[in-house]
Amino acid sequence: MLTSIDYQLFLFFNTFFSNPFFDFVIPHITSATNLTIFYFSLSAIYIAMAKDKILALKRVVVASIILGLADLLGARVLKEFFERPRPNNALYFVDGVHILFPNVNFGRPSNAFVSFPSNHAMTNAAVATVWTLWAPKLWWIFVPFALFIGFTRIYVGVHYPLDILFGFIFGAGLGFLAYKLSKRFLEKKTDKKIKE
Repeated sequence: MLTSIDYQLFLFFNTFFSNPFFDFVIPHITSATNLTIFYFSLSAIYIAMAKDKILALKRVVVASIILGLADLLGARVLKEFFERPRPNNALYFVDGVHILFPNVNFGRPSNAFVSFPSNHAMTNAAVATVWTLWAPKLWWIFVPFALFIGFTRIYVGVHYPLDILFGFIFGAGLGFLAYKLSKRFLEKKTDKKIKE
């Protein structure tokens, strides 16, 4: 039952919004390389503009570490444990879906064709969660962006909605843990939340 709903939601999000503009833009947005460049650029701007540059640097380091851990956990532990085939590699979907990344391998032979959970969802949810907890007034930037990245993974045909949902859950948990640890071990009691 749950799997059937997942398939139907996948077909909806994958095909309903399809158009030439999205077909051109979304693969670039969801590219891991482009997302890395985007986050690196934001981090540099954040540090440059922060009043407390030491605190800003600490937070960027923590966010970078949790992003890396989320990616490692998803790719090397969870994906290899669940081994759910990606929709773009499921033969019964070939004629019915909007595939922008056919026969994708992402340069990772061990988990190239497995889908659960989405690493993009995990990493972006982890980053969005920890930054939202540090800067609550900016949640409207972090949260929608992470949700949009989750949508892009369905749109290009490499993940099911449940892959995204559980990626968000796992990632948010890691982001919350990173926040708690940073407050306890990395930020001095005199450190104040950066004012937006």
